[in-house]
Parts: sequence; C-alpha cells; structure tokens
Amino acid sequence: MRVRPLAAGFWMLAAAGAAVLAIWLTTAWLLDVADDAPPGTDRARIRVDAVRTGLAAGGGAGAAVGLMLAFRRQRHAELATALGQLDAAERRITELYNAAAEQLGSDKAPVRLTALYTLERLANDNERHRQTIVNIICAYLRMPYTPPDSSDRERAARELRRYYAARYQAACAGRPIPEAPYGPDAGEEQQVRLTAQRILTDHLQNHARVHWADVSLDLTGAHLTDFNMTVSTLVVADFEGATFTGYTHFSRATVTGAATFRSATFTGPAYFDAATLTRAADFQSASFRGPAVFQGTTFAMAAFFDGAVFVDRAVFDQAIFEDKAFRMAPASSGPGLRGAAFFAKAAFASHASFQKAAFTGAAIFSESAFDGEVELGEATVADTRHGHVLPPGWRIEPAEGTTGRIVEDSAPAPSGG
Repeated sequence: MRVRPLAAGFWMLAAAGAAVLAIWLTTAWLLDVADDAPPGTDRARIRVDAVRTGLAAGGGAGAAVGLMLAFRRQRHAELATALGQLDAAERRITELYNAAAEQLGSDKAPVRLTALYTLERLANDNERHRQTIVNIICAYLRMPYTPPDSSDRERAARELRRYYAARYQAACAGRPIPEAPYGPDAGEEQQVRLTAQRILTDHLQNHARVHWADVSLDLTGAHLTDFNMTVSTLVVADFEGATFTGYTHFSRATVTGAATFRSATFTGPAYFDAATLTRAADFQSASFRGPAVFQGTTFAMAAFFDGAVFVDRAVFDQAIFEDKAFRMAPASSGPGLRGAAFFAKAAFASHASFQKAAFTGAAIFSESAFDGEVELGEATVADTRHGHVLPPGWRIEPAEGTTGRIVEDSAPAPSGG
C-alpha cells in the first residue's frame, strides 16, 4: 500500500513530538524524585543521574524514530523496485503482443506460426491477457479463407514454373527481376489455421496442462477443420455462420453462457453427445450434412432447431430438455429431417414442438418422456413403412403414395377411400 507524502510527514512529526514529550516527562519525574533526597552531594549526584537517564531515554526514542524512518525508506525502496519490475514486465508483454499481432499479417507462413506460438506463451504466463489473446486468434480464424484442393496446388505449381522461367530470362537479358505473381500458398495457410485451432482447443480442454478458464469464443463465419472441443468448458460459444469441415467434436463440452450455431454448416459428422448447454442453444437454420449426434446432451434452457436441415441421421437419444421450449420446425426450402430422427428415452421437461416437421427417415420417440405439451401438428413422414415410434396420443395417417401425416389420435379419420 502506498502512503501519501503529506500523511507520512505528519506521522513523522507526530512521532518526533511524542519522543520529545517522553524525554521531558521522564526527566521531570526523575528530578522530582531527586528533590526528595537529602540536600548536599547526594541530591546533586541524583539530579545528575536523573538528567543522564532522561538523555538516555531521549537517545533511545531518537533511535526508535531513526529505525522507523529507515524502515519507511526501505519500504518505499521495495515498492519502487516492485513497481519498476511490474512496469518493465508490462512493457515487455506489450512489445511481444504488438510484435505478434504485426507478424500475423505477414505473407510468410513461418512468421505467422511464430506469432501464434508467441501469443500462446503470453497467454500461458499472463492470465489477465488470455481473453484478449483468444480474441486475436479468433479474429485470425474469422478472416476469409478457402481450403486448398488439388486444382489449387496444380495451378500454384504452374505459376511457380512460369515465374522462374521469366526470372531466368530477365536475368539473362539484364532486365529487372519480376515479382512473384502468386500469393501465399493455400496449403501453408491451412497449416497455420490448424495451429491456431489447436492452440485454442488444447488449452480449453479441462485436462490441459495449462487450462485457459473462463474464456469465450467468437468464431462467427469462421472456416474450421476437424474442430475438437471434447471435454472443454466455454463461457460463450458463438459459431454463427461458421463452416465445419471434417469431424466436429463438442462431446462432453460445457457452455455456461449462450451457445449459438445459427446458420452453421457441418459438412461431416457433428458430435455433441453428453454436452451440457446451460443457456439457450440456437441451432436455427443450421445444416448437418453428416450424422448429428446429440445423444445424452443436456439442454438446460431453450433449444431452437427451427429451419435446421439434417441430411443424415439425427440422434437425440437420452437427451434432456430441462426448461423452456424445444422447437424443430422445417426449413423453408424443404424437409428438415431427411435422415432418421432418434429421440429414444429423451426427456422433455416443457413444451416440445415438431410442428410441420418433415421426417424423411424413421421418427423414433420410444420411451421419450414429455412433462409438457408435445406438438406434432402438420408433421409428415415420407415413408409410412419405416418403423416409426411416435409419442403417446399421436398416430400416422396414410396420405398419397407412401407418405403420411402425423395427427392426434383424437382427430377423426378421413371418410371414404
């Protein structure tokens, strides 16, 4: 704690005054005692001893004041040293931080990789700066990016050959050397982005050697490859409009804040099994082109799948919907559930709406528990021959061809053929 100079000076003067007063009172008291002695040499000797004792007491008080001042100077010196070291450390962090941020804009992949590893080290050693560093890495991953394919590599190789041929001709003719006509290699950029992903996922997993706790991710519109957040914990997870290629893992992950996957695209299998989403979970208009596995997932608040498209199977077996509503309305462009939909042993604590849902595959609700109202009005199945298992109170009414409509048992059957 830093002491204000005026307050310190006041207490120093007060201590000095108290010491002088103590000297005066001690001497006065001893002299008064000496007056009781018989007159003559004894009284004089006693009075001299009294003065000597008072001066000794004054010397001791002065030494105490001196020790107090020395302690204060030492304390101020220690504080100044500590503050100097803190300022130096903060300046060093700022310098490394700025240098890494600048290196991320380099057109050379090794320089960008160095920047990412520098940011990782800074985040490991400085907890106060972790969220800011995570924000920088997320911003890098949000930058426009097109994954490389074989045609990109062939084109880059052709341009490279043409460039070296032109460079050789220019050198032979004495002309200026032309600049390379191609940009950063797409394959190298992919490796840089995979490194950025790994830094995030490795440190957000609960068993990480250096765990980055209380972190939020903003990866809206990012292009992510084989993104693995298994057994991780996030405060806020914002993946709106993100594209996930390869395998996506959120198995046993926990999101304590909002989880947003609105309009996200999953090109491969997506695993959310045993995840815990404690706030609203928004999967509206998301596209699942591979299997979507929500087996045993806990939705503690509202879960919205309005407009979501499931091209492959959707597995919600033993999922728990604890509060608010669960909605799965179809996409405006066509069926929302094109594969089999499994809700076996799922538990819905409140309203569950599948109104107008279109089940292209089997609809399985065996042993599901609905504590609130379940709504399947105007839902349809593409093939009545599948082994559909509907919630109690609902049945499939055959329609044109192999299709069928899901209606309440109380609804009257159509008359005639």
